[in-house]
Amino acid sequence: MSKIKVTRAIISVFDKTGIVEFAKELVNNGVEILSTGGSYTTLSEAGINCIKIEDFTGLKEFFGGRVKTLHPLVHGGILSKRDEEAKALNIKSIDLVVVNLYPFEKIVENGEKNIENLIEMIDIGGPTMLRSAAKNNKFTCPIPSAVYYDKIISEIKTGGISTETSFKMALETFKITSYYDSVINNILAQYTDSDKNIMSNEKITIPLRKNLDVRYGENPHQEGAYYSIPDFPENNLSEFFDKGKLNGKELSYNNINDISAVMRILADLDANSCVAVKHCNPCGAAQRTTTFESFKAAYEGDSMSIFGGIIGFKGIVGLDTAELLNGIFLEIIIASDFTPEALDLLTKKKNLRLLSYKKWEDKIFNEDTFEIKKVLGGVLIQEKNQSIPKNETYKVVTKKTPEQSEINDLKFAQTLVKHVKSNAIVIVKDNMLIGVGAGQMNRVTAAKIALDWAKEKAEGAVLGSDAYFPMDDTVKLAASRGIKAIAQPGGSIKDEDSIKACDELGLSMCFTGFRHFYH
Repeated sequence: MSKIKVTRAIISVFDKTGIVEFAKELVNNGVEILSTGGSYTTLSEAGINCIKIEDFTGLKEFFGGRVKTLHPLVHGGILSKRDEEAKALNIKSIDLVVVNLYPFEKIVENGEKNIENLIEMIDIGGPTMLRSAAKNNKFTCPIPSAVYYDKIISEIKTGGISTETSFKMALETFKITSYYDSVINNILAQYTDSDKNIMSNEKITIPLRKNLDVRYGENPHQEGAYYSIPDFPENNLSEFFDKGKLNGKELSYNNINDISAVMRILADLDANSCVAVKHCNPCGAAQRTTTFESFKAAYEGDSMSIFGGIIGFKGIVGLDTAELLNGIFLEIIIASDFTPEALDLLTKKKNLRLLSYKKWEDKIFNEDTFEIKKVLGGVLIQEKNQSIPKNETYKVVTKKTPEQSEINDLKFAQTLVKHVKSNAIVIVKDNMLIGVGAGQMNRVTAAKIALDWAKEKAEGAVLGSDAYFPMDDTVKLAASRGIKAIAQPGGSIKDEDSIKACDELGLSMCFTGFRHFYH
C-alpha cells in the first residue's frame, strides 16, 4: 500500500482544540507548517515554528481576511500531482491540509439573526482547501476534524499516511462540506419568501445531524437514531428529546415516532385537551376544561389500550392528574409543564419518561412545513396537512340537521380522524373518543372495528371518516349501532346513495370538503 510522505502541511482552524499538540508532533516528524491568522498566532505563542501563509505566497491577506489562502501557490501545492509540470512552475507541494470551518451552525443555534453576521460566518477558504485536498487525495490528505489527529500522527510516524486513510478523509471532507453548505442554504432560505416552500425547488438539500442513538429501530434487529434539521433555537425541537426530558430511561425509535404523533394531534386540539397514543394512532382523547377532566374522559374511552401507551396534554399536569396517571403503566407522559407536586410523585417511577415542551409552547405544534417518506429509489415529499378540521365549514346534505352538540362532536371526530392511519373511522361522544378503526383495507371494516370498540357507547354518538363512502354500507352499519350523525368529505359518484340511506334511517350527515388520508 502506497503512502503519502508528509513534508509540508497547512493549518487553518477555527476550533483550536488539540491543534498545538498535533502541530508539535508534526514538527517532531520533520513537517514544515504553513499557517494563517489566529492559527498562526496560537502556534507561534506555543513556541511552534511555522510560516505565515503570506510569506509563502508573497501576498498579504486582504478584504479584512476574506482572502488569505485563495492563491495559486496554495492550491497548486494542494492539487499538484508531483510531476514535471509542478517542478517547472516551482510549485511546492502541500501534503496535509488541516482545516475546520467557521461555526456557522453554532451561531444559528445561539440565535444570531442578523443576516450580515450570518454571511460573515460562511467559510470560503476552508472548504475550498479541504475540497482541493479531497480531490487530490492520492497526494494530499485532508483533515477536516480534530478527531482524526491521533490517527494521522500515528501513520506519519510509520513513514506516511496510507492512501486508504487519505481516501477515507476525502469522503469525510465531502460529507462535512456538503452538510455545511446545506445548513447555510436552509437557514438563508428563511430570508426569502420564494425559497420557503420546499415544493417550489427542483433540487433540495436537507441537512441532518444525529442527536440521539436509540436502543434499536422498530424491532430489536434494526439499528436506529434520531436526526434533527439544524435551525434557530425557537424552531429546533432536538432539545425536546434531551433537555425537555425530565425523567425516565432513554427514548426508543418507536417512542419518538409516537411522541411525534402525540404532538401533531395536540396541535389540532383545544387547550387542556388530552390524547393517548399507541402505535401512532390515538386510542384515547378528550376535550374538557381541565387536564384532569380531559384525562379522566380519555381514559374512560379506552382504558385497555392506554395501558403501556403515551399520554399527551395540551396544558399543565397537576397533582390530581398525576395521582391518576401514577396508577397506570405508561411509557411516556408529555405536557407543557408539570407542577412540582406532580413531578415529585411521577419521578418516583424511575423508568417513566416525562417530557416538557414549555420552552416551545408557541412553536412546537407548527414545526413541520413538509413531510418526507422514503420509497424505493428516492423519497416522496409533500406539504404538511395544514387543514384544521375544527375550522372547516361543514355542509349539511341530509334532511335532518345535526344539533350543535353533534356538530361539536363531529369536528372533534374529524380532528382525530386526520391523525388515524387510513382507512380511518372514528366514533366520538361528548368530545370523547370511544372507537377507532385504523389502517383497514375497506371502510366498512374500519367502521365495524370502531363500532365494536365503542360497544353500547355508540348509541347517540357521531362518526367521522377520513374519506368519502363509496357505498351506503357504512351508513347502514352505523345506523344499526345507534350513530346519530356522520361527517365525511364527500366526493363519491355514489354520494346520493349514502345521503338517501341517512334520510331513510334518520341520520344527519355533513360533507366537510376535506379528505384526510394518512398513510
